Amino acid sequence: MRFPSWIRAVPFCVATSLSLASLTVTPAFGQTAPASPTPDAIKKAQESMKKGVTLYKSKRYNEAIIEFRASYASVPSPNSRFQIARALVALDEPVEAYLEYDGVIEDATARASEGKYAETLEYAVAERDQLAGKVALVTVTVASPEAAKSLLIGGREVPRARWGQPFPAVPGPIDVELSSTAGAPLREEFTLAAGEKKELTLDPAPAAPVDQGVVIETRVPESRRALRPYAYAAGGVGVAGLALFTVAGLMASSTYADLSETCGGRCPPNRQSDVDAGKTQQTLANIGLIVGAAGLAAGATLFVLSITGSEASDAAQTSAGRPQLLLGPGYAGVRGTF
Repeated sequence: MRFPSWIRAVPFCVATSLSLASLTVTPAFGQTAPASPTPDAIKKAQESMKKGVTLYKSKRYNEAIIEFRASYASVPSPNSRFQIARALVALDEPVEAYLEYDGVIEDATARASEGKYAETLEYAVAERDQLAGKVALVTVTVASPEAAKSLLIGGREVPRARWGQPFPAVPGPIDVELSSTAGAPLREEFTLAAGEKKELTLDPAPAAPVDQGVVIETRVPESRRALRPYAYAAGGVGVAGLALFTVAGLMASSTYADLSETCGGRCPPNRQSDVDAGKTQQTLANIGLIVGAAGLAAGATLFVLSITGSEASDAAQTSAGRPQLLLGPGYAGVRGTF
């Protein structure tokens, strides 16, 4: 809603007259009010207000604001702040004006029992709401305020009492920063156009750790880890040995079956080469079985030792040197201290 220019001029005139008059009015009987200003303070406030009004009418808004603030400092009247807010609007400072109107509303509401600021309050609310179309409004709800130190919106610190309420910012890129007593600050960045609103919730408290029970970490000594490659090597030898046993065993079995079928009993001399081949195949199968079993046993032992054991046995192994894998015809083993 936009008021016509002649209506917008009304609150200025009304507030001016009320400002000058209210500086000398005493509170109603039985009502609590701020400490009564001294006659000298009232005189200074009235003089500053008159100067400010004259400067405002001359469109010297910055100088007018100085006089209005001086008047408010002498006698904290909501009407003085109302004049400051209107001067800021004239200077095209919508964010500053919005905040000043909020101050007028807060002061006038706190002194509502006096009855003389009702009209000022009404106009302040209307004119502030008009400014909502020129600013971006950001509402930040702090989930754990006890863990927060400060809140910044658009580089401006937000009083703690205003957390969770719409706060004006210059349209465009907006930074929100919530400082935490528990760690790094929380930051959000977004872009809003004039008249847009955004609500967000920030929680500065750290997330509660998930209870995963007691975890005991077992650290394997470096010297014991060195056994792992030997375990893999021994296991590989074991697998190769069993492969040899399987292949040679099948060949020996096939040769034996062939000789039994063709020779019956004792084979003639011309089949001696087949008999010798069968014996060789059987020997290789036996060697493969021995090497395979020994390799797998050694590999399993080394692997277990690489992931278990005490520091004492680890020190003994270190002093004795690294283990050595020994392989030979029909034999496989590990030499070292375990």
